[in-house]
Amino acid sequence: MIPTQKLAHVVALTEHRNFREAAGALHLTQPALSRSIQTLEAMLDVQLFDRGHGSVEPTAFGRVVVDRARGILDEIAELEHEIELLKGLGTGTLEVSLAPYPSALSGQRAVARLLAAHPEIQCRVRVAGFHGVADDVSRGQCEVGIADLEAARERGLEAEALAGRPLFLFARPQHPLIDQRHCTLEEVLSYPWAAIRAPSRIAEHLPTDTGRAGRWDLETGEFVPALEVDVVSDFLVLARESDILVVATLTMAERELDAQSLAIVSFSPPWLRLGYGFLSRPNHTLSPATVEFMEIVREIEAELEAHEEALRKRFL
Repeated sequence: MIPTQKLAHVVALTEHRNFREAAGALHLTQPALSRSIQTLEAMLDVQLFDRGHGSVEPTAFGRVVVDRARGILDEIAELEHEIELLKGLGTGTLEVSLAPYPSALSGQRAVARLLAAHPEIQCRVRVAGFHGVADDVSRGQCEVGIADLEAARERGLEAEALAGRPLFLFARPQHPLIDQRHCTLEEVLSYPWAAIRAPSRIAEHLPTDTGRAGRWDLETGEFVPALEVDVVSDFLVLARESDILVVATLTMAERELDAQSLAIVSFSPPWLRLGYGFLSRPNHTLSPATVEFMEIVREIEAELEAHEEALRKRFL
């Protein structure tokens, strides 16, 4: 019987075409991987790879093994997933990928509430741009992501909308724009913006000349702010020390608004708003831990909506 571990080694070597890189991905030494492949070749009595200078190529035998191996490994992964489902929340695992805004608003708080109720759950949380979140979900590196819904449409993922609340521009109280009653788009673009990379539904409202606010990525056609930061709290520190304009929600800047270390710029077009939600793979059964996490996120998002409304009455 062929050990499944050796099948994983064959797949990795085929994908990397290099013993050193494949060994690194598998967390093995290069000699250990080489011995594993040689052992499998001896078991099958065929040569699976042609070795060259620094690279390898699968032979006809190798390609057959890899094709079957991928299916076998996928089936084993699905079996392990189903076993985890049967175990329930007591020994479950939560793997999620969060875009910066939903991470700061509800994602991290939901993880904390889940662990408070079920401390035995193992968690892996990654924060990435909305494209990175969609990639994580598509590749099966996490069960669910929370990111702009535009990413779901691009990759054929299932989506559930969560938030569509407005975004605002924040600046230090001494900023030249704070005293203006109504700021134009041209005026706010004359200062650097701190935000995440903008989805096309927002970017389409920006002119070709984005001034100091940011630049256009010529490869993707996306608007990249002057300061592209993945951790939202970093935005607020930057604004307090310079003329940078921070793009955030009222909840994110509530502490700074109360302390009067930041103020709201009078610029609030209807297109400047969040539009994120859950991203998941079609026809994939979610684990109990993930289902519970999603329900907690929905509860927090409902709380946030009411809180944002209260903040609008206080500060606008």
